[in-house]
Amino acid sequence: MSCLNSSASFPLHSNLFSASPARIVSEWVYCIYICFMEALQRLIKKLFLSRAAAHSLFCLAFISFFFFPVLANRNVSQVLGTAFIVCFFFLGTTYAGRWACKKWLLRNKLPLFFINIILLILVFAVLISLFIYLRGLQKQWEALTWGIPMVTLFLALGVFLTISRETLRRQMKEMEISDQQKQSELELLRSQLSPHFLFNTLNNLYGLSITQHEKMPPLLVKLSDLLRYSVYDTKQRFVPLNDELGYIWNYIELEKIRFGDRLRLNLDIEQVPGTAAKIAPMLLIVFIENAFKHSKNTYDDTVRIDIKLKLSQNNIIFSVSNSCDYDKWLSSQLEKKTGIGVSNTVRRLDLLYPNEYKLEFRMEKNIYYLNLELKVK
Repeated sequence: MSCLNSSASFPLHSNLFSASPARIVSEWVYCIYICFMEALQRLIKKLFLSRAAAHSLFCLAFISFFFFPVLANRNVSQVLGTAFIVCFFFLGTTYAGRWACKKWLLRNKLPLFFINIILLILVFAVLISLFIYLRGLQKQWEALTWGIPMVTLFLALGVFLTISRETLRRQMKEMEISDQQKQSELELLRSQLSPHFLFNTLNNLYGLSITQHEKMPPLLVKLSDLLRYSVYDTKQRFVPLNDELGYIWNYIELEKIRFGDRLRLNLDIEQVPGTAAKIAPMLLIVFIENAFKHSKNTYDDTVRIDIKLKLSQNNIIFSVSNSCDYDKWLSSQLEKKTGIGVSNTVRRLDLLYPNEYKLEFRMEKNIYYLNLELKVK
């Protein structure tokens, strides 16, 4: 990968035709795999939430599991009728346990639940024992001692499956609510970031229109490109890193025109081909904007800013440093007045990159350093 300097032009979109055939095929295979897995997850969720589908699949699995040993019997024709009746009897026993669980246990009516479970055990045990005794398969008391544990087992199976399904449904509902809350919070944070950036930029343009009005046309074009990206291209949770870098480059070009000869800018940004590497939109720009903003709080005639970005394995390594007079910066309490951008960005990092990022910053010899490392999405 080649690196950019402050005088080089930055491509906003990579040329897909320059990629190798193997890379194109691998990206297509990956996209097909992702689409297949998402479709499979949606299908499983629909089947799980559909009562008819869930009951049909359970009954099919129950009957199949019950009849596999019967079909392996040499005298299958003789035992098939008995097996058929016993199978549906225990299937009904399982649903009886499910009914008792929903009617009393899930409603916290434990005494009624245990009383009715005992009654169900006795009734179903007598019925299955009587059937086995009349078929001549076992003696009366032997049939009863066999029937009670079997009925208890299938009633317990119905109770267990009902509790498990209700627990999973509750967890899925809680996860859905949590995802909706996170999405709402992200939208709120993003809506706060855009006005914050626009407020600062318009203030700068106002001052420049008075002193250097001839520089306004190119600045307005850059601002138009920035707003177009922030409004229309950041709807997704993650965007190609290449697009985000193009947005950053437009912002830097705007600041270079505004600062003029006072700016000493050092850029070391790797080009990122393709769209495989993704990042949360409008994430890095807040730190870069603060670097330009805080660098003005210096007694020096020049403003020094270093911006570096590279990919290392599966991580994005980003760093920015800027000159800043510490006493003046601290006394102005700039962070308290305009720190909403950084605080919101840290909150977005917590939401989108849980345990997947590392953020460090420090002030040292009138130089403010910030380092960010996060996983590629």
